[in-house]
Order: sequence, then structure tokens, then C-alpha cells
Amino acid sequence: PGDLVYYVRGEVRAPNRQIYVGEITVTKAIATAGDFTDFANHSNVLLIRADGKTIKVDCDDAQRDPSKDPRVYPGDQIVVSRRFF
Repeated sequence: PGDLVYYVRGEVRAPNRQIYVGEITVTKAIATAGDFTDFANHSNVLLIRADGKTIKVDCDDAQRDPSKDPRVYPGDQIVVSRRFF
């Protein structure tokens, strides 16, 4: 079997696959990837499940309300888009 990993891509400082070591949420996963770049759109982060289901996450809301910060599971991808000025 492959390693238990998830992926953080896009506008984070250290985009890469991350080893899944237990319960983690989208905002914490972004922090493990070096946090947002200056160009990141915090309110339009996509969590793409291993089965292809996509969940849009507003990380600013999630910081204020942990119920809006979904858990990340092995095989998931987090894609942080760039904001447009």
C-alpha cells in the first residue's frame, strides 16, 4: 500500500505532499505547507476528496468557526487559488 499522504497545492509557501499522521483540518494542513503566500485567496480553497468530491472552504471563516474547517483524509488534495486584485 502507498503512504498515507495528502497534497497541498497552489498558493502556499511549500506546496508538496504531506504525510498524514492523524486528524488534521484544512487550515492546519495549509499551515503544514508553510501557510498562504501573499497572493493566496483565503476564501476560495478547494478540498478535493480522494473520490473526487469537491468542498469549497473559506479559511477566514474556518479560523473563526472550527465547524467550517473540514477534516482532511489520506488521498485528499487541498488547492489554494490565487486571488485577483
